[in-house]
Amino acid sequence: MSDIERWLDHAFFAGLEISMLSIPALVLLLGASPPGPVALAALTAVGASTCAAGTFRGPWVDLGEWPAPGDLRTMPLRSAYYSATVGVATYAGAAAHLAVGAGVAGIAVSSLVSVAAMAALPRVVGRFRTLAYRFGTPEA
Repeated sequence: MSDIERWLDHAFFAGLEISMLSIPALVLLLGASPPGPVALAALTAVGASTCAAGTFRGPWVDLGEWPAPGDLRTMPLRSAYYSATVGVATYAGAAAHLAVGAGVAGIAVSSLVSVAAMAALPRVVGRFRTLAYRFGTPEA
């Protein structure tokens, strides 16, 4: 399997995971206004998060151990994290879009927030595993 095929495989499953686990935030964003900047920022957040997770999960950038896509123990944490990432990136992107008056600003800000949040995910999951271990929950 070539590097591009491997990246596409990682990106496909990252997109599926992020799209499904961020549904709570996406449902809340349905009523947000103004609809144009919010929709643009939300789509950018999901797309940038997908590309970042696909890249970070593979062997190209080493940021720590990523949870497996089907890991049921970290699923509630990942759902909350992905929802928060999409929500914050959408808010920041829509605010930048409205402040500057150009959609490019919203795309840039939403992308930066999403990529930064995805880069921090392995550390956040590791901290929660350490916290669970301290409180007596056996680590698998």
